[in-house]
Amino acid sequence: MAISVIAGLAHLSFIFLFDSIGVGAMARANIASVLVYALTALLTQQGRTRLALQIMAVEILLHGSVATALIGWTSGFHYYLILIIPVAIVSTLYQPRTKAAVAVMVGLGYMLLDMSFRQAQPAIEVQPQMLAGLHYFNQAATLLILGLLSTLYYRMVRTAEDGLRELACTDPLTQLRNRRFAMEVAQHEAAVFQRGGRPLAVVIGDVDHFKRINDHHGHAVGDIALRAIARVLRDGVREVDHVARWGGEEFLLLLPATEEEEAIQVCERLRQGVQALAAQNLAGEALSVSITLGVALLQRDESIEQALVRADRALYEGKQVGRNRVVLAGQDGAPVL
Repeated sequence: MAISVIAGLAHLSFIFLFDSIGVGAMARANIASVLVYALTALLTQQGRTRLALQIMAVEILLHGSVATALIGWTSGFHYYLILIIPVAIVSTLYQPRTKAAVAVMVGLGYMLLDMSFRQAQPAIEVQPQMLAGLHYFNQAATLLILGLLSTLYYRMVRTAEDGLRELACTDPLTQLRNRRFAMEVAQHEAAVFQRGGRPLAVVIGDVDHFKRINDHHGHAVGDIALRAIARVLRDGVREVDHVARWGGEEFLLLLPATEEEEAIQVCERLRQGVQALAAQNLAGEALSVSITLGVALLQRDESIEQALVRADRALYEGKQVGRNRVVLAGQDGAPVL
């Protein structure tokens, strides 16, 4: 779309330029070119990008070749042919063989123009000052479009990288962060705490009797339950907090700048939110849903792995004494019920 607009404006200026110097044939040719780029813009807007690119390539080849033959190599119209090669190579609309064939043909065509018209006498005589102006205008327009293409390609690559990074960090079922990303965040938050920064509460939650849900209602219903629980956990914490799927029916919560009492209050609120899901009749099934949460506050000179072990022990103790509860881990690892 951007190239269509820039090219259309350039050819619009050529209409007045060639008309002013009395080259009516080229003025009319540029009227046709403006209409062609209006068409390619319309096709692009409609999502018919492949056809738009094909029409654009044909117009550039014809216009560049004819203008070079009529006005001469010095006019600089041959520069536009170079633009076809990066567009063809980077485009995702064509197979590698097609891209290579287009690049080779355009390259050969460019060399053929060079051999045929670099030293040839142009068919239309243009004043030297006007010819120099055309040359620099075409050169500047080509560089502008190349810069635009480079910017667009860079943004495409960055968008693709960001998308891949997001996929690599996200659990596909719950759309929470996955275990690998959670550990990276946990290591960072632990480092902040050990340098004298804000405290960190580590929470591991496990859905109670989840195997029973899968066995009695099917894995599809189990997946619905996990997604619903993930929403409760994600919506029930602050933006600075982190919620991840730790594995299976386990979840990890990292609560920066959270002291012991506040961490217990947050986890109790989350526990009640998960328990309330049973009243929502998930997937048309009458489910009994609850979660047990083990909480550990990171201690000085303690690794994040050690804090996770203490939280996991607290979780296990909560499972042993009845489930559906919040259990705080003591500094020595013994749960504080």
